[in-house]
Amino acid sequence: MKLNHALTVLGLAIALPALAQGTPAPTPQAPPMHMHGEGRGWMEGMAAKLKLSDAQKASCKDIIAKHKAGLESKGKAAREARRAFFEAAQSPDTTAEALKGLHRTMSDADLDALLERRAMRLELRAQLTPDQREQAARMMGRREGMRMGQCFPGMRGGHPGMGGGHPVPPAAAAPAQ
Repeated sequence: MKLNHALTVLGLAIALPALAQGTPAPTPQAPPMHMHGEGRGWMEGMAAKLKLSDAQKASCKDIIAKHKAGLESKGKAAREARRAFFEAAQSPDTTAEALKGLHRTMSDADLDALLERRAMRLELRAQLTPDQREQAARMMGRREGMRMGQCFPGMRGGHPGMGGGHPVPPAAAAPAQ
């Protein structure tokens, strides 16, 4: 809880001077998500870990190339919609209805980008053997679990310092007999 409070105070300390001067505060942006391994790009790293054949690698590269333009354009549209929403949200002149419309636009753009990534991911997944799919699911599950704060055993909902997490009662933590 103290970490969340400290981060809130830090965020306010950064944003308040900018707001007082009438300049917009920086918009939140997620860090880039990469799956690099030993200095390789995500494709090479995943291909090595999953032991993809040359045919699978070629097919995956074709799928990625096919989706590249859509991913870039939809990602750019989502970023622009997000930026427009956050800038409008900082303005006291923006009406609630205008914010609702901008939020819908932002949400739709985010969903379009998500659907494009999902379509590519499903096509890539179809190129894998059942064993490779299982291994990829384990690898992605581990990464997703860490992102969601589930890497702390004995905690439900993540670590308390990550905005959640409640100790699991001993009865719930014990395996069923």
